[in-house]
Amino acid sequence: MRGLGILLALVLALLASACGGSEATVQQAPQDAIVLAASKTNDAGTFKAEMSGTGDVAGQSIAMSGTGEFDTTKQSGSMAMKMSVAGQDIDMQLVYAFPIMYMRFPPELMPGLPEGKSWVRMDLEKIGRQTGIDFGQLMQSAQSDPSQGLQYLKGASDVQAVGDEDVRGVATTHYKGVVDLKSLAEENPELKAQIDKIVAVSGISRVPVQVWIDDDGFVRRMTQTLDGMTMTTELYDFGTDVSVEEPPANDVVDFSALMGQS
Repeated sequence: MRGLGILLALVLALLASACGGSEATVQQAPQDAIVLAASKTNDAGTFKAEMSGTGDVAGQSIAMSGTGEFDTTKQSGSMAMKMSVAGQDIDMQLVYAFPIMYMRFPPELMPGLPEGKSWVRMDLEKIGRQTGIDFGQLMQSAQSDPSQGLQYLKGASDVQAVGDEDVRGVATTHYKGVVDLKSLAEENPELKAQIDKIVAVSGISRVPVQVWIDDDGFVRRMTQTLDGMTMTTELYDFGTDVSVEEPPANDVVDFSALMGQS
């Protein structure tokens, strides 16, 4: 649970930055191009995403992939995912209605689910309190003002343009750099306490990132490497209608109840 809280905090912070309006061009300084593109992408409000990741967790090789749609103005989204662990494929669904996250796994993997329940409800704020990480503060600062979400990228250093590449058939400029969380904490007093906790608990202070920006100034792809896991997110269909529905209450069991209030 502790590791899950750390991973969620870092991924949410990085995604808030990538989805956080001026147009970026190759003539701009690389870091400026990333900041401006993140702002414009966030201003689009909605988008669809395709995610993939690979890595090792507890000695097991893991691969995951998924597609979904998100609304940054409502802090909501949904995703269908597939995870491969030790040769076994696991299909799952996720619905985000921050600070709540719902997860649905194959029934055989959740034998403890009460009859008639297929969704597990997780309160990220409660998990945050258990880990000492305030998800609410991290996300509110990212969403209440788009410029605040960009603060997460202000910790980027050694940013450089790699070259021109196509992403989903769209021409982009590829950049790479490193998000220095300690530097980021010093530059953002309102987030310093929470970022310091993430660094202290996880032992992670630098997160390599890559960003692909199209000619219209939108972030089209972002890759980050976190503690042995590499996650790639591709964004598309900006500004389209997104409809996210939470599971029916009578089909949901709370995670704390499922774990015997532990």
